[in-house]
Amino acid sequence: MNKKLKIIFVGIPDMALVCLMNLIAKKFNIVGVVPPHKNHATFDFFKTFAKERNLNFMEFNETPNEKEYIEKLKELNADIGVVCSYNKKFSKEFLKTTKMGYINCHPSLLPYYRGAAPYFHIVNNGEKTSGITLHFMDETFDTGDIIYQEKFDLIPCETMGSIFNRTTYMLSDALIEILGQIQDGKEIQKIKQPKEKDFIEAPKVDGNFRARWNTYSSVELERLIRASNPFYNVFTTFRGVNLKIIKADAIELKHNYKPGQIVKADENEFLVAAKKGLLSLKIFQIGSWGTYDTKDFYNTFTPTCDEFLS
Repeated sequence: MNKKLKIIFVGIPDMALVCLMNLIAKKFNIVGVVPPHKNHATFDFFKTFAKERNLNFMEFNETPNEKEYIEKLKELNADIGVVCSYNKKFSKEFLKTTKMGYINCHPSLLPYYRGAAPYFHIVNNGEKTSGITLHFMDETFDTGDIIYQEKFDLIPCETMGSIFNRTTYMLSDALIEILGQIQDGKEIQKIKQPKEKDFIEAPKVDGNFRARWNTYSSVELERLIRASNPFYNVFTTFRGVNLKIIKADAIELKHNYKPGQIVKADENEFLVAAKKGLLSLKIFQIGSWGTYDTKDFYNTFTPTCDEFLS
């Protein structure tokens, strides 16, 4: 390799940990680490992780866009920055704190699924393929010039968690490849993104979804459950207590049952009627009692076919 790049690393675990560990393992020169805000749940762990590896962990007061903080970043005289998951928008001045700008790691095939929650929307929309993108950042979210993309097929049982894990490691390896090329002095092709709004976006979601049996089909509910697993919640009510659905199968079947009605309940199967089709609940958590599979739930609560989930 030629002269080592001086890199500013920006991120929030878990993606940040995977990518940063890979950069360290490959002997890249990390001159500064920009963490999330001090109030973020991962801050203390991330700080300990960085300090144990003698990295320059650079805390800010309220935002990385603060004038004094930007001046500290400029003093590093860094060549390039990388962003591996972040929940704040960067100012134009921040993006100028390195000579070449900042590369963002995004877990979708931009320009599709721009935004904060691509994992959820990709699964919930029933996509068959997805991918990853590395792009240079500009002042708006996920619209900068693309420098790397890789596509993959989604499996039928894909969850938000499985896409999260797969894309995180793919992005980590892609980052090593691209930074290596830049460090070796190779020219990186940039592809401009269209600015139109006719692409599917991935806005932030609340993360708590009620299973509305009279609104959704069993197929839609099954996708929603996979799209929420394991970070969000899909819940219904059983005997007045919240029941979180963790895993379920959709059965496409015409029926005359009322939405939410328990159609079958025994040790092997727990079927609930949706607007269209039936949902077979496999794993779920009820109140503070715990997490159950179908057999344990039946033996504990003995649900009957004259009951409803709401």
